[in-house]
Amino acid sequence: MPNRKPQRQSAARVRTLLLPMARKEASALILRTRLNLERLRSGETDRSLITHLLQICLVTAFVTRAGYGQLAIDQLDRVGRELGELLVELDETGSCEYGETLMEGITPVVNEYDCMLGAVRLEIFAGASDYLDRLMVGAANEESPFTNPRRNSESPR
Repeated sequence: MPNRKPQRQSAARVRTLLLPMARKEASALILRTRLNLERLRSGETDRSLITHLLQICLVTAFVTRAGYGQLAIDQLDRVGRELGELLVELDETGSCEYGETLMEGITPVVNEYDCMLGAVRLEIFAGASDYLDRLMVGAANEESPFTNPRRNSESPR
């Protein structure tokens, strides 16, 4: 009998991963993201805001590459690069400026992320989260070319 209980929990977990995220949890995630987008629109820039939007861009790109997105990968990569460059500029100068093209690019990414949260299996988001964790560990050990393109283009390899 004790062996059956863990199997049932595993089966329930597997079933959960095959469903989209519950709307209550999805709403909480997208609310935070939309608030950060509004902060960026109002001209506010800080590291946590830009990092959050970059993470949303990376997750959306991962899910799109898995076959669940409507946006072009080129657009997601371009927005990710712009946000990464913004982080570099913020780290180097303490302030940063962005153009209207970033706002035009990040808004559809946030809208796509919102749609994905309610439609895409949780299993795909778990994979995206693992991918994001690996990127963050890699960035902590050695700067990622995605977040600091200037530094890696100068360093010989």
